Amino acid sequence: MAQDITARLHLWHMQNSGGGADKYTLNNTRVREIELEMLETEPSNIETQFLLDALQRGHRTDGRGIYDYRTLKITGGSTSGLVTVQLGQTRVLARVSCTVTRPYPDRPTEGIVQFNAEMSSLCAPHVDHTMRSQEVTVTRMLERVLRQSRAIDTEALCIVAGHKVWTLRVDVHILDDAGNLVDAAAIAAICALRRFRRPDVTVDGETAVIHDVRDRNPVPLSIHHTPVCVSFAFFGAGELMVIDPSLLEEQARVSWFTVTLNAHKEVCALNKAGGVALTHEQIKRCVQVAVAKVEEINEKIQEAVNA
Repeated sequence: MAQDITARLHLWHMQNSGGGADKYTLNNTRVREIELEMLETEPSNIETQFLLDALQRGHRTDGRGIYDYRTLKITGGSTSGLVTVQLGQTRVLARVSCTVTRPYPDRPTEGIVQFNAEMSSLCAPHVDHTMRSQEVTVTRMLERVLRQSRAIDTEALCIVAGHKVWTLRVDVHILDDAGNLVDAAAIAAICALRRFRRPDVTVDGETAVIHDVRDRNPVPLSIHHTPVCVSFAFFGAGELMVIDPSLLEEQARVSWFTVTLNAHKEVCALNKAGGVALTHEQIKRCVQVAVAKVEEINEKIQEAVNA
């Protein structure tokens, strides 16, 4: 592919040389168009068939077993609320920040938690075409997994009821997309929240004094439980399944299913997308596998939080 790109670029340069600055600008534009043409966003039919043939024999193209999770590495940053998660070659950075705002009128005693996912334009070849939809998918999953499951004690974020509350912002930056962004982003977000420390506050009536972190130790967030996502991909007519799909497997899947559990083995959320229906037995099997994986992931999360 690299030789093909080079040859086509050389041919274009020969055809359009000698035209001054305008020609140079046009050449650069065409160079970008050629590069995008050569970056295929979907696997070929041969690649897809090879993937399916391997799965039918119980193998995966990256050498893993059907129920093997990629190596998970969680690294805490030098500042509070900064975490980098690497799942195989997928890398995600999460950062938590806070500001004092007014609460929502219908929830005067609860703080606010906001999530935002952003993809780097260099994280994967397909990002130019699917970046926005991927960002929306990850953001909605984070909201469902962390906010709607009541993992964060929002009432503990209240400073003065009806007037002042803490607003937490969780920014998730996708650095490399090698598949299974949802799991990596969820792990990064909950780790960042558990490592975050907000400034201490003294309240006297309706007057609140926010202390500088240099004068008084910051305060950890009140978190009820730690939800963890485990995703599965289905192929063919739904009879083939893998855990923690790679980018190639995501592109060839017909549906996907995410199970969210906490350390108490409580189901926090179930999410399915795709046109192939899942049987009761398939869902039960996914939950059973997820229970075992969540225990392993929780151990690494706890190590990262205590580091």
